[in-house]
Parts: sequence; C-alpha cells; structure tokens
Amino acid sequence: MHGITAQLRQLQKQHSEFKPFQLMVGEHLFSSGNKADYVYWLEQGLLRAYFVTAEGKEFTKEFYWEGDVIYGLSSLLSDEALPYSVVAIEDCQLQRIPVKEYRRLIDNDVQWTNYHHQQMEQHILVKERKEAFLLLQNPEQRVMAFYRNFPFLVPRISGYLIASYLGMTPISYSRIKSRLKLT
Repeated sequence: MHGITAQLRQLQKQHSEFKPFQLMVGEHLFSSGNKADYVYWLEQGLLRAYFVTAEGKEFTKEFYWEGDVIYGLSSLLSDEALPYSVVAIEDCQLQRIPVKEYRRLIDNDVQWTNYHHQQMEQHILVKERKEAFLLLQNPEQRVMAFYRNFPFLVPRISGYLIASYLGMTPISYSRIKSRLKLT
C-alpha cells in the first residue's frame, strides 16, 4: 500500500512527532505476540511480514517496499498484540510516529482522517485481491502473476520467500519457474 503520498508529506510537515528510523537486515520491526507501538512509512528497503506455526513453519503474509505504510492493524485498531512478525530483508529507512499520536491525529484532524480512510480502503482492496489470487489460481498461475505484478521484487527476494508467499514449497516453486523459463 503506497502510503507515502504528496498528501502525507504535507501532513508530516505540520507535526514534529514523525521521526526517522533505521532497521538493518534481520532486525524485526514487529514481533509476534507484541503490540505495535508505531506506525511506519517505508522510504527505502524491503520488509517481510510472516506467521509462524506451532511447529515452527513460516508463512509469508506480505512484503513491504518503498512507499508502503506499515500499521500493525491489530494494535492500531483494537490495541491487541500482533499475530505475525515483520523483519527487514534489506536495510531500511523509515519514518515513524507513535500509534497513540497517529490515533489522536486521525481522530481530531479531518486531513488525517481522510488520509487514513484512503489507506484503509487501499488495504482492503489489496487483501481482497490477494485472497482471490491465492484461492482461485493454481500454483503456476500464481508464479506467473507474481512475476508479472512484482517484477521489481523478484531479484530482491529469495526463491524460498517467494514460494512461502505463494503458498507452495520451494521445490514446487523452482520446478514451476524452470518450466516457465523464468530467471
């Protein structure tokens, strides 16, 4: 979700609560079981959100790249701990604001309310499209769609993580990739 917009830049100038934040490869932005204390805007880098089963198996929920806003919605909307973690897979430059301050802004400033509303609409659309993508397409179609829709991510993400996002094993992903002659 591309949350870094001209509208956001204008709004940020009006509030000193926004602070730069760095995250290095392998460091966690959010950890499962904890609440998110900040809302983040990713200016540079790449992050991965993932779930871990009781058996230790990881499933990639999504990737965040330049321009994305990272909310930790369970914490933002209902003050609950997150059921997933977010880790840097590249060094990252972000802007952040405390969740409490963000809530105050969206509750009291119509411009922030409008920005937040637009972001939530985008979030819902992205989630609905991903559900259809995972449920209605076979593995080969999912690989082709990933390469078509996210060609800029393919060289930045390992095959193991792409397979995890696409809901398949790395071996299946590799075989499909070879069959489709994808690099």
